[in-house]
Amino acid sequence: MNFKNILKTTYFAFAIFLISFSTSTANDLNTKEILKAMKDELQREMKELKLENLERPYYIEYTLRSTHANNISATLGNIVDNNSKLYNTLNVGVRVGNYEFDNSNFFDVGFSFFGSTDDEENYTRRTLPVDLNYDVLRRELWLATDAAYKQSSEVYAKKTASLKNIIRKDTIPDFSKINPTVSIDTINTPDFDFLKFKKLVQDLSDIFTSFPKIFVSKVSTEYIPVRTYYVNSEGMEYVKDEMQTGLEVVAYTQTEKGIPLAEHYSVYSQNPNNLPKEDSLRKAINELAVKLTYMTKVNTLDDSYNGPVLFEDQASTEIFSQVFAPNLIAQRQPLSEGFSIGGNDKSMAFQKKIGGRVLPEFLSVFDVPNEAKYKKTELLGYYIIDDEGLKPNRITLVENGYLKTLLNERIPVKRIYKSNAHKRNGAAMYSNLVVFPDPIKTLSDKELKEKLLQLVNQRELPFGIIIRKVMNQNIQATGLMSETFGQSMYFNSQKGIPVLEAYKIYPNGMEELIRSVEINSVSPQSFKDIIYAGKTAYVQNLLAPAVISPFMTGGSSYVGASINCPSLLFEDMEINAIDKDTPKPPYITKP
Repeated sequence: MNFKNILKTTYFAFAIFLISFSTSTANDLNTKEILKAMKDELQREMKELKLENLERPYYIEYTLRSTHANNISATLGNIVDNNSKLYNTLNVGVRVGNYEFDNSNFFDVGFSFFGSTDDEENYTRRTLPVDLNYDVLRRELWLATDAAYKQSSEVYAKKTASLKNIIRKDTIPDFSKINPTVSIDTINTPDFDFLKFKKLVQDLSDIFTSFPKIFVSKVSTEYIPVRTYYVNSEGMEYVKDEMQTGLEVVAYTQTEKGIPLAEHYSVYSQNPNNLPKEDSLRKAINELAVKLTYMTKVNTLDDSYNGPVLFEDQASTEIFSQVFAPNLIAQRQPLSEGFSIGGNDKSMAFQKKIGGRVLPEFLSVFDVPNEAKYKKTELLGYYIIDDEGLKPNRITLVENGYLKTLLNERIPVKRIYKSNAHKRNGAAMYSNLVVFPDPIKTLSDKELKEKLLQLVNQRELPFGIIIRKVMNQNIQATGLMSETFGQSMYFNSQKGIPVLEAYKIYPNGMEELIRSVEINSVSPQSFKDIIYAGKTAYVQNLLAPAVISPFMTGGSSYVGASINCPSLLFEDMEINAIDKDTPKPPYITKP
C-alpha cells in the first residue's frame, strides 16, 4: 500500500486538522505567516537572483506540503505496522528564459541520473523541519531556490546549445500564460480515531486465520491529510487541504502444483468516516478468502482463446483505466542534446489522434473533476483546484467515438496550448472519468450474455468468456509484491494483464470459473471492437499509476481517481493461460 503523495483533493484552507492526536504539521506557523515567508522570499529572489553571465529567472514557484501520514497494517490478527508521522516537504520551480523558450521540456541525462543528493542542494521533495518558524522557512526557501536556479540555468544553456545546429521543428511555447488568482477557503477536516482503526484492521486480518490454505494475507489502512501552500511569481496563490483514506486487503496462495493465486479488495474515500461499515468489510473479506481457497481447485484454459469477451463490474473499469485512460493525457516529448526522447508507448496512442475515431460511435468519455459523488459513492478524483491553482470544469474527451481533446497542464502541446486545469500530484492526470454509452446500444446483463453467446455460436466456439475482476496495478506493485517476497512477479507481464476472476460461459448459459489467465494483445485500438455496453454503470475508486513518469516530474507514482464505466462486450480478444515458471509451494503446511 502506498498512499504518500497520492492524494485526493478536497480543496479547503485555513482549517486546523482535527485529528484526535495532532494538529497541522507546520504547527509553529499559522497560514498567514507561512504565506508571508513564502511571498517575502519569492519577491526577494525575483528582484535579486542573478549570476554573472546568466539570465534572471522569469518565473519561480513555491509549493509547501504539510503532511500527517497514518498507517496501520495487520496480519492474522497481529498488528505489524502502526505509525503516525508528521513531515513538511518543499518543491521549488525556477524557469530561466521566457514563456516561449526556457529550460523546461529538456532531458538533461547527466543531472537526471546523477543529480545532487546533498540536502542543501535539494529543491524537489526537500524535507523541512517539522517545527517551522518564519526564519527557518525563509532559509530553506533561499537554499532551495539557489539550487534550483543554478540547475535551471545549466539546463537552459545545454538546451540552447543543443539546438544551435538543428532546424527546430517543435516551436510550441514551453509554458503558457494564465491570469493569477488567490484561492482560499475554510473547512474542518474529519477526526481520525487511530485506536478505533487499529482495532478494526486487527480484527479484519484475523478473518484469515480460518483459511489455512491461504499462505499470505494482510489488511492495511492509511489516512493522510495534507495542507498545501502555493505561491508563484505571477501572483497565483492558494492554500488547499487534501486527504485520502483507504483500506486494502491482499491474499496469496498456491495450488498443489505451485501455481500462484492472488486476490485483493480495496475501498477508498476522502473521509475516513465514509468507509464501509465493519459488517460490510467482514463480508467482503470473507468472500474473498472463500473464493481464493476455492480457486486452488479449478482449472485454467487448455488452449488460447480468441473470441468475444464480456467485461463486467470491476473488470470493465480496470481494463479501461489500464489500457485506454492513460492515452487521454497530453504529453510533450522532451528534447535531449538535439534529439527528441520518446514517451511511454503505452500512453502515447492518442497524441496525434485529435479529431480521429478512438471508440465506437455509441460511446463518449467525460472527465468530471468537480463532481464529488456519483449517487452515493464518493469520487476519489474530485478536486476544485489543481496543482497550478486553476479551477477545472467538465471536459468532453471523446464524443460519439471521436477524440476531442486531451487532459493538460500549463505545458503546451500541439493543438492544446492552454491548461485545462489537470495538473495533479506533479503532472497532468485524469480525475473522474465517465464512459457514457448511447442508450440505444445498451443492454441488460442478461441481454449482454445472450449477445455474447450469439457471437460464440456464429464463430462455432465451444464457449465464450466473461471477465469480472482484473488485477489492480497499484495493489500488485505496492501490496502483493512486498508481502509475497516477489513471488507475485508471476503476474507481471509486458504483454498481458492478469485476470483474477474469469468464467467460461457455455451455449446453455452455464458458467465455469477458471484461474490463471491473462488478457493478451489488448491495446487502445482494441476498444474500437466494443459492440455493446451495459445499462448499469460500475464506479471504481482507484490509485491510478501516474502517466507521466514521476522520475521526470518529481511528482507522485499513483494518483487518486475514479472510473465510471458500464459492462463492455468486445467482439474479439485474446485470452491465454499464464505460462511461466512457478515457485515451489511450501514443503510443510502453514503453522
